Amino acid sequence: MEIEIKLLAHPPDLPAILRAVGEVATVVEPPAAKRLESRYYDTPCRTLKTQGMTLRVRRSGRRFIQTVKTEGDGLFVRGEWEKPVASFAPELDGHAEGLGEIFVTDIDRDKLVASFPTWRFDPSRIELAMDTGVIRAGGRELPVCEVELELLDGAAADLFDLGARLAEMVPLQLSIDAKSARGFRLADDTPPPSVKADRLEFPDDVTLEDGMRDSLQACIRQWLANQASAFDGRDPEGVHQMRVALRRLRSAINFFKDFIPDPPLEEFRDQSKWAAGSLGPARDWDVFLLETLPPVMELWPEHRGLRALYDGARRMRDEGYTEARVAMSSPAYTVFALRLAGWVERRGWRAGLSEDGMKAMKRPMTDHAGGLLDRLYHRALDAGDDFDGLDAEAKHEVRIALKKLRYAGEFFRSLYPRKDVKKFRDALTEMLDLLGKLNDLTVAQGLCGQLMEAADDDEELASGTATLVTFHEQRGHVSDKALSKAWADLRGADPFWRD
Repeated sequence: MEIEIKLLAHPPDLPAILRAVGEVATVVEPPAAKRLESRYYDTPCRTLKTQGMTLRVRRSGRRFIQTVKTEGDGLFVRGEWEKPVASFAPELDGHAEGLGEIFVTDIDRDKLVASFPTWRFDPSRIELAMDTGVIRAGGRELPVCEVELELLDGAAADLFDLGARLAEMVPLQLSIDAKSARGFRLADDTPPPSVKADRLEFPDDVTLEDGMRDSLQACIRQWLANQASAFDGRDPEGVHQMRVALRRLRSAINFFKDFIPDPPLEEFRDQSKWAAGSLGPARDWDVFLLETLPPVMELWPEHRGLRALYDGARRMRDEGYTEARVAMSSPAYTVFALRLAGWVERRGWRAGLSEDGMKAMKRPMTDHAGGLLDRLYHRALDAGDDFDGLDAEAKHEVRIALKKLRYAGEFFRSLYPRKDVKKFRDALTEMLDLLGKLNDLTVAQGLCGQLMEAADDDEELASGTATLVTFHEQRGHVSDKALSKAWADLRGADPFWRD
């Protein structure tokens, strides 16, 4: 298995990266340059890709190496098997039928080996490869300029720490997008896919520490797995799922903060809030354009005010995605992601734990999950006291409290009977869906206000806004009766974490 991280760079910064490595690590094998030409193979229906595999034949000098890679246990871990072959033609013991060349990568690589950290008696050995070149497929090209850090020997956390140190010194952007993934998208002319959260499955006796580590890693996986899609912008689910992942991450940090005295935790929570906030405008305008505005425009497609709303929203959406891309490209974002991944990998919370704290960490997570879920449940009930009399702002606070409860339930649900979980989860989902629609209309009114303010109260925009709001209010965007019933159903549902 290989453990590696990938950092996107700009060609003029490559010399600075070499200098930075020399400052923070000990170079044990000096840089060596080589040219790598690789050809990737699959069937026309992408059989290997569908199964999470890639097949590559690479020429380095006069040697040809065939490599099969598979998806590993995490974002930064993959299976890899290599063997020498005679040419670019794959050698699969008679199983190469139907395979064809999909794309080619032509890369100039400068590679060195360094030990890190320098202060430790047994530092890790890390290979650093700087790749520049191009991916070619179907007459199209995509430039490549990236730094790959691969753990040769030692602790995986050191890999993340070295990446973070380099990103603090040189502008680098974290990426989990392998060249093979980019090559297939280039060949098929498809956007990066969005990724929903994995369902966590814990054994009954999982400890609090292991459950906490797995929960945090699952959030990081979903977050970074959606980065390419969010950056690309063609699939609105990319930004949405990335934002969900960051909210889940912040919620997980809040769940476990009582057990972790480590000071970085507060910083990680603030940074996850900042990262999620940078995606907010893009997501709000996506919802406006895809859900709030279309049913009104279908009835009045020639309405000049609605057309003005649509055109203004498209411009604001583009600005929102620009803001998101700036955040994702920033050194602060990359350093945050790498530091957090390294902290979780090394179980950094142990540094500040007392003996009693370590004992709590080693107890079954079921000893703690029920109490946590109960606290979140009662906070939501308290927020919704006299629910029918609450205004829109107060109902939004109920929504936030219920989302925290849902995230906690998703983390811990495998510890409880599935049937019990489903009944409660269905009631919670229905309530959140209705509150979400109510919030979407409130957000839409605010977005219309932004457009009108920017256009100096344009009469067409004012007309479009009035038509939009009136339509949703009269059509019962969310009726009070439906909300009241959903709240009663949720209060009547048995909490699955109780005996």
